[in-house]
Amino acid sequence: MAAEDRAGIGSQIPRNALALLMVAQAAVVLPHAMQLSPWIIIVCFVCGCWRTLVYQGRWDFPSRIIKAALVVSGSIGVILSSSNGFSLEAFVSLLVLAFAFKLVEMKSRRDAYVVIFLAYFVVATEFLFEQGLFVALYEFLAVIIVTAAMVGLNQMHTRVRPMASVRLATSLLLQALPLTVVLFLFFPRVMPLWNVPVPGNNAIGLQEEVSPGDLAELTQSDSVAFRVVFDDGTPVLYKQLYWRGVVYNVLEDGRWKAGDVPPGQPRIRMGASRQLGYEVLLEPTAQNWLYGLAVPAQLDARAKLTPDLRMLTRDPILSVFRYRMASAPGADFGVRLTEPEAQHETYIPEDSRNPRMDGYARKLYLSNPDTERFAEALLSRIRSQPYHYTLNPPALPRSGYIDSFWFDTQSGFCSHYASAFVYAMRSVGIPARMVGGYLGGELNPLSGHLVVRQYDAHAWAEVWVKGKGWRRYDPTGAVAPERVEQGLAAALSSQDRQSLSALTNARMGDTSMLGRMLYMFDSVEHNWNMFVVGFDGGVQEKFLSRWLGELTPARVGLVMLALGALCLALTALLLFFRRRPKSRDPVVRAYRRFVARASRLGFAQEPGETPGAFVARVGESVGVEPDQVQALTTSLEEALYNPEARPKTAHELSRGLRRLSVRLTFAAH
Repeated sequence: MAAEDRAGIGSQIPRNALALLMVAQAAVVLPHAMQLSPWIIIVCFVCGCWRTLVYQGRWDFPSRIIKAALVVSGSIGVILSSSNGFSLEAFVSLLVLAFAFKLVEMKSRRDAYVVIFLAYFVVATEFLFEQGLFVALYEFLAVIIVTAAMVGLNQMHTRVRPMASVRLATSLLLQALPLTVVLFLFFPRVMPLWNVPVPGNNAIGLQEEVSPGDLAELTQSDSVAFRVVFDDGTPVLYKQLYWRGVVYNVLEDGRWKAGDVPPGQPRIRMGASRQLGYEVLLEPTAQNWLYGLAVPAQLDARAKLTPDLRMLTRDPILSVFRYRMASAPGADFGVRLTEPEAQHETYIPEDSRNPRMDGYARKLYLSNPDTERFAEALLSRIRSQPYHYTLNPPALPRSGYIDSFWFDTQSGFCSHYASAFVYAMRSVGIPARMVGGYLGGELNPLSGHLVVRQYDAHAWAEVWVKGKGWRRYDPTGAVAPERVEQGLAAALSSQDRQSLSALTNARMGDTSMLGRMLYMFDSVEHNWNMFVVGFDGGVQEKFLSRWLGELTPARVGLVMLALGALCLALTALLLFFRRRPKSRDPVVRAYRRFVARASRLGFAQEPGETPGAFVARVGESVGVEPDQVQALTTSLEEALYNPEARPKTAHELSRGLRRLSVRLTFAAH
């Protein structure tokens, strides 16, 4: 490298490589704009402008003092802007800053190679946050630009061709795809060797704490929560699709919280209930609970079932998580309730008391002293009184919000009704809790899977009935039965629909061209998750067992070696045929075919013999009339040496040479 530095121009960065590196900086940093602090994106933009001015000779490279100041200030900024210390975003922020700073001080080819390698790492880190198909396609284009910059580093300074570098980079990456597919299918899946903590404020969907208005805010998002593929088709009734996730059994300071995992094992009584099997592809949530229909009968080995039927994984869900499970809708659970459990599920702290609801519930319970009768009486009040279901409920005070909702505003979302219902139950000593999850889903007619989105978020109540266990009660069904029977769109007023985005409205039963396009995009994304993102160790084992039978390291290794060799051979064959000389001129191709056929029949073209003379000699030898031979040779020479005449004579010449070839064939036999 020292010899190259002394060579002067040999160590300089070609202009096309520098231009491609500048484009690569914008391409690889842009997807991180959603995860990184805005000031980091601004720093990257300033560094790009700085490097441009350096190239134009208007600014100088940063001095050592400035570089040290940039590194120190950037590190301090990352620490101060990261609320959770050494988080995933903090490490990625440092990498992006190092990439931007190195671009500014880049002088030689060696520096350019370092920038290129950093760019590859920055591209890879985006998949820590998002693994969707469109992100993958975008990052593939970014890799092409980075690779083109590396190709440009090896071009001569006198041959500046950026598009040639891009074409060569594209060709190289496409040639590597077959071998990539082989390694993807057969190389063993390994768990990550490290785990970086993720900030809690990046959690998506339902949270461990919820206030009455939180779920209403989720309806503003049409992002996918999870997709489901049923073994025997989607259940007929929409109201069966209660996707259970979080159990809110602690009331504290006006908010419901998911309590600690209770000790013991889940108490489930299956009976003769049939099981419903399905597969779920859960989008990243940064939480460690799964969603499924009650009552879980079979669960993925990577999750455990708690006594209150929460399905928990050991680690948060940071990428698409694919799992299989089966549910028994008719099964009973929690038939026997211990005294500590009963006390926990009826406890109301003094600072969360709602006096008017306490008095109303006690009076109502005196006339309905049975759990099920009391629950039905509460639902009857919701049906008979002017309660309203809305996405935009009026603001409620944190202290005594249930009294304000139940007796004053009488307008709210599902969590308002569920929390008031559970509170009324607890106020008379009946064990009850609120459950958060999703209700319903949308069937994609193209691929047959069910897609559940964030606006399907829902909350309902679970009440313990002696001798029967926990029973689901959904007060939303009393105020807006359409929500339970048909979906959110059927229960919303025109005013609520106007508060949603056009894209969300299009997803809610829109049969227009836009709606059909959304179905198509969702189907493509679903297949990507099924066969690429969700291709984990379990799926890989089933795939290989189906094609290879008994799995042994030797068998898998031999198949990988054979397929890898086949990919390399096909690539080599493609490169060989691409290097063969090809003529795109139709006249030249027609004449070469004629020469090749005549040679096989014993008429070889002599050295120095012109095309016209050769055709004339062949024509005379097979007895073609002299005027016809003259016309054919004249047409050939005009087509070869007069470009303006080619469009008029090329077709006629090709037909004449074919007729002469046929006569030559018959004469030879």
